[in-house]
Amino acid sequence: MTDLAFEFNMATKSLKTSIITSVISLGIIFTLSTEIIYLILNTYLSKEVKNFLKFPRTLKDVKILYDALTGHENNNIHVLICYVATYIFLQSFSLPGSVMLSVLGGTLWGSWNALILVSFCSGTGSTICYLLSYYLGQPIIQNYLSERMERWNEKLNAHRKGLFSYIIFLKTTPFLPNWFINIASPHLGVGVGVFYWATFFGVAPLSFIHIQAGDTIHRLSETDEFTFLTIQNVVTVSLVAIAALIPIILGKRFESQEKSKVG
Repeated sequence: MTDLAFEFNMATKSLKTSIITSVISLGIIFTLSTEIIYLILNTYLSKEVKNFLKFPRTLKDVKILYDALTGHENNNIHVLICYVATYIFLQSFSLPGSVMLSVLGGTLWGSWNALILVSFCSGTGSTICYLLSYYLGQPIIQNYLSERMERWNEKLNAHRKGLFSYIIFLKTTPFLPNWFINIASPHLGVGVGVFYWATFFGVAPLSFIHIQAGDTIHRLSETDEFTFLTIQNVVTVSLVAIAALIPIILGKRFESQEKSKVG
């Protein structure tokens, strides 16, 4: 065996060891986090809610859970703690379910309060995912996502001067999966501050649509009369329409920047 082949084998073994270590560490963190979430829910939710407690998958599930959570036996602060902890947990490990939690937030706290809360939870959870990737994810990314990382790095390099706007654009649009942006960003020079605030603002437009659906469920449950053409609804729809234009405007800006560099 030549020295070069020996070094290659040692590097391969070292990478495999690093991957195994990372996977085990992430598994331990995930298990502990799951136990903490279970403990929080079991401690702060009333017996009435526990009877109905299941992750909402439909609007009907949201309505049932909303009725249970707003019962007289529940402390509003405890409900808030459980909501925030669960949302951050899902975002930290890129698990599905945040859409229905956003809808539930709209039923519990109304559009604007829920929007701030959801943006905070999304930013915090995604940043935890960012940090987990930074400290534990490099061997896994190096082995399985290196080509994809190289392609995205080229895009990032073209938008370094407007990196904050570019990450907002990516968080608003479906061009890249959210989980990939979370785990790739720390290894491609996206600072944690830029990442957090870009996520905070980037998730807001789409989240607001989900939250508004929850707010509508709440208002329908409060009264049998529901008028769509109100000042609040008109303002809300207008803001959603404006927010929907953000990715288009940013996309055209980035496209023009690329063309100018090519030219």
